[in-house]
Amino acid sequence: MKRSLLALAALTAFTGVAYAQSSVTLSGRVDAGVVRSAGQWSMAGSQSGYNAFTLSGTEDLGGGMRAFFLMNHRFNIQNGINNSGGNASTLNGGNFWRNAWVGLGGGFGDVRMGRILMPLQDVNGGYDAFDTGTVGSVHVNGLFNVANVRANSAIYYRTPAMGGFFAHAAIAAGEGQLNSGANSERPMGFAVGYAAGPLSAAAAMDRSPADLDSVALYAKYNMGFMTLMGQFEKGDESATLSTKGYSISAVVPMKTGRLLAGYARIDPSGTGVARATHSKFALGGEYSLSKRTLIYSDIAKRNGNSLSANTKKAMFDIGVRHAF
Repeated sequence: MKRSLLALAALTAFTGVAYAQSSVTLSGRVDAGVVRSAGQWSMAGSQSGYNAFTLSGTEDLGGGMRAFFLMNHRFNIQNGINNSGGNASTLNGGNFWRNAWVGLGGGFGDVRMGRILMPLQDVNGGYDAFDTGTVGSVHVNGLFNVANVRANSAIYYRTPAMGGFFAHAAIAAGEGQLNSGANSERPMGFAVGYAAGPLSAAAAMDRSPADLDSVALYAKYNMGFMTLMGQFEKGDESATLSTKGYSISAVVPMKTGRLLAGYARIDPSGTGVARATHSKFALGGEYSLSKRTLIYSDIAKRNGNSLSANTKKAMFDIGVRHAF
């Protein structure tokens, strides 16, 4: 009997130690297909995030505290080269890890430090029926990217769960950012929102190293038979030029997949217009082969008097995606 009790005590102690150890997860997606864009055919994947792997981990520190980390890398499926943003000649590009940070969390929320997606970008990806990927994407910030995407040397704070309400805030060093000059400002941003039940909504603000501001509103509502999504963003491209964009899209779940539709419009205003006013309409579909593998196809069309003939040609893709 004593031996049994000793064995049970030893097993209990060992289990307690095991739970305190770090757990590390490898996850990601691999996507490839045939794409027609700007009148050219190619073999490629969808938006860069669809060919990526992520290393993440967490450790229970006790007392409600935890430590965690994430490192994310993206690559081109057609040739295997790095696709983590920018190029080797910029501080924000040529890097292997697109995101890389470590943090501490507890009852206060969590704080993370490193190379991090800024708050506006952190929340906006969930309001596009096409998940910001494929030729069908009506992700407004993907059509005109004027806000910070991710910042180096950043500190990011997220509040704990508050009945569906949340707030995010981040600030980064002025030095070492993409296109930062000698007198660059510290990139900063915040987002507030609500996500519970069928409703999700958020508002966000972003300030770039060039001291240019972006503001945004997002909303999503699940009606059961269909989820409607909307985006609105307005951002400064210079002291005399700003651009606004909006989109509306919908997801209709099917027994073995989803039907997707979306519309977006981009309008610049001011002097020194750097891009054309244009709109985009898209339709798409996904068919699930399993919980992790699906095939997809999308068609999209851009319109605008100032767009080139090739840009206005219909876009098309068909491919396969596997998640792990």
